[in-house]
Amino acid sequence: MTAGDAIHARALPQYVADMVRRLPPPRTPVVSSSTPVVAFGDPTRAEVATLGINPSSREFAGVDAALLTGSERRLATMQSIGAEQLDQLNDEQVASVIADCETYFYRRPYRRWFDPLEELLRVGTGTSYYDGSACHLDLVQWATDPIWGRISDADVRRALLEDGVPHLRAQLARENVRLVLLNGRQVCEQVRAGGLTHLVEAGGIPVARGTCRLYTGSGQGIHWVGWSANLQSSWGVSTAFKEELAAWVAGLCVPRVAAEAAETANFPVQLTPDGHLPRGLRVTGKRELVTVLRSWLRHSKAVTVGDVGSFGGRPWLVVEVGGHEVALNADTKRRAVEAFVRDSLSDPDRAWRVIPNRRGQVNKVIPGPDPEPVPGWYAYVTRPLGAAETI
Repeated sequence: MTAGDAIHARALPQYVADMVRRLPPPRTPVVSSSTPVVAFGDPTRAEVATLGINPSSREFAGVDAALLTGSERRLATMQSIGAEQLDQLNDEQVASVIADCETYFYRRPYRRWFDPLEELLRVGTGTSYYDGSACHLDLVQWATDPIWGRISDADVRRALLEDGVPHLRAQLARENVRLVLLNGRQVCEQVRAGGLTHLVEAGGIPVARGTCRLYTGSGQGIHWVGWSANLQSSWGVSTAFKEELAAWVAGLCVPRVAAEAAETANFPVQLTPDGHLPRGLRVTGKRELVTVLRSWLRHSKAVTVGDVGSFGGRPWLVVEVGGHEVALNADTKRRAVEAFVRDSLSDPDRAWRVIPNRRGQVNKVIPGPDPEPVPGWYAYVTRPLGAAETI
């Protein structure tokens, strides 16, 4: 199975497919035959994301502006997926675009641009593009030629941002990222202008003949950290400056990591040798369930919460919710748990829905207010209800 096949098999959320199946804004200098870059890496798994304005044209074309092909190709192009128009892509073509984005750092990354950020990620946050714990996102998902800084028409820049920021907002609301690093003054300014968060100045670091301004913000379960200098610039961005910036970022991340460790310590769970939760574990309330499952995600690589063996549909964990007992089955998938934890962090007490199962019994639990089930989430009230309701 190829990466594209695996992505297609897991049923892409509609908002991700919509990011790919769209045309660039009219009269904008988007690189010919390029595709929208949903992400560099996989934001469904990464906890940290760096943020830029838009992808470089070098992701799709060489210095001679010729489209990259064969082993030189970094991301999907219209030619590589055999397509003529983005808004007419079939599911397999969409999956191929996403696959090239998710596996970008395992193929042929544009290291000249990403390595300065990779160094800061490793020192400042303990994450990396190359192990999947970090990814890169952009305010605008289209590569342009000329580059952003040389687009002189303000209306063109505005059109690109108005097209891209809503997609970024959807990603941050639904994916796994909890810390966003803003690289450069323009990024910080556009994050503010787009209403993504409120940034406050948090200090400065001397750089060249001026000062690199430092910013922080938070909201909707995400921490934002930014700086006004662009790390890819050679002007004044010395090794000493990079080390000082990384140390400042690390100082902000240490309390966050310590808080998460303390949270986990309050609900210690002894995993099985295979990384499963212990069978029969009981937790009280939705908040404790979020904490326990979040801890399991950090400390285990198991693909299901319990030991499936020859039959996965057995109750494995029980959570008490508003006078009801909800059993989470052994075969509940890791990706479903990731989605549950991610969606619950900003509102752990949000309503759950109990609906009829395939045989008509009202016992199936959807862990949120949305009408659609979470793929791979298998939870049921132990005593069926008389009618569908929220708990």
